[in-house]
Amino acid sequence: MTSPRLVALRRTLPFVLGAAGIIAILVAIPIFIGSPGFGYDFAAYDAAARRLAGGAPLYPPGTAEAYNAGAYAGLYLYAPPLAVALMPVAAVPAETAALIWFLARIAVLATGCALLPVRAEVRAAVFGVAALSFPVLIDLNLGNLSIVLFALSAAIWRWLDRPPASIALALILTVRYAFVTVLIWWLVRGRLRPVAWTIGAGLVIAVLTLPIVGMAGYVDYVTILRTLDDISTGPHNLALGTTVTTLGGGPSLAFAANVAGWALALAAVVFAALRRDPETGLVVALAASLLLAPFFHDHYLVEMLIPAALLAQRGRWWGLGLPLLGWLPAGALPLVAIAGALAPIVALNPDQRQRDRPVTSSPAAM
Repeated sequence: MTSPRLVALRRTLPFVLGAAGIIAILVAIPIFIGSPGFGYDFAAYDAAARRLAGGAPLYPPGTAEAYNAGAYAGLYLYAPPLAVALMPVAAVPAETAALIWFLARIAVLATGCALLPVRAEVRAAVFGVAALSFPVLIDLNLGNLSIVLFALSAAIWRWLDRPPASIALALILTVRYAFVTVLIWWLVRGRLRPVAWTIGAGLVIAVLTLPIVGMAGYVDYVTILRTLDDISTGPHNLALGTTVTTLGGGPSLAFAANVAGWALALAAVVFAALRRDPETGLVVALAASLLLAPFFHDHYLVEMLIPAALLAQRGRWWGLGLPLLGWLPAGALPLVAIAGALAPIVALNPDQRQRDRPVTSSPAAM
C-alpha cells in the first residue's frame, strides 16, 4: 500500500517542477535581453510589418536571390498574414517591439500550458519542463513562432473536432504547412466538417489581408517560393535527409532518409487515426508534422510539449523527458521528433482513455 506521504509527494512534485520553471524564466529574462541572437527571427517579422505599414512591398526585390546566396538575416519568407497581424509594431521602435514580443511569448507559453486539456498538476509539470528545455529557451531568445504554434496546438487539442480547433489550425498553416498532418488525421477519421472549417477559416484569413497586401502580395509570395533553391539544404536544418548528409551520407542516402521520414509520419498519423482514440491520434498528428516538413530547426521541438502532456496525463510521466531531449546534440534531434510521434502509439493502449478529463472535447459528427 502506498503511504500517504508518498502520495502527497507525487502530487506536490509537478507543482515544484512548475515553480522551478517560473524561476528559470525569471533568470533567463535578463540574460536573453540584448544577448547575441536576441530577436534574430523577430527582426524579419518586424521589418516585414513595417514595410507594410509604410506602404512598401512586403517582399522586396532580391528576396529569393538573397536566400539562394545564403544571406538569410532579415528575410521574411512566410505568407502575408503574419506580417499583417504584426503591423501594430510599427507604432513603437524596433527594440521596444522585440522586447514586447519576447515578454508576450512568455505569456503565450503559460497560456498554452493552461489550455492543455489535462489535469492541473500535469499543466504545471509541462510548464516546468518547457522552461527548462533548450527548444523553448532558444525560441524565446530568437523570437521565433514555435511557442505560439505550441499554444495553438494546445487549442486544437482542447477543442479537438470543433470549430475553434479548425481556426487554430488555419492560423498555424499560414506559417508551417507541415501541420497538414492534422487535416490528414481528420480525413482518415472521416471528419469532413473540421476540414471544411479549416479551409473556410484559411480563406477568411486571406480575404482579411487582401485590402493591405492585395493579390500582388500573394503572387509575389508564390513567385518567391518557386524561385528558392532547395530549402532542405539551408543551415541548421535537422530534417532526416540533411542530418544524414551532415553525418557523411551521400545524396541518395539523404533522399532515402527524407522519404522514410515522410512515410513514417504518414503511417503514424493513419495508424493512430484508425487504431487509437481521437486525442492520441491528434497528438500523434501534431508531433508527426516535424517529420513531414522538408526542414525543421531545434526550436521546432517545442511541439514535444504536446505528446509529453498526453503521456503524463495518462500516467506515463517519463514522457515529460521528451522536451528535455532537445538538449541532445543536433544529430540526435531527428530521433527526438520520431520519438514524439511514436511514443503515444507505443506507450498507450488502444482502449486507454484520458483519466480525470478536465474539459469536454466532443467528437463532431461527420
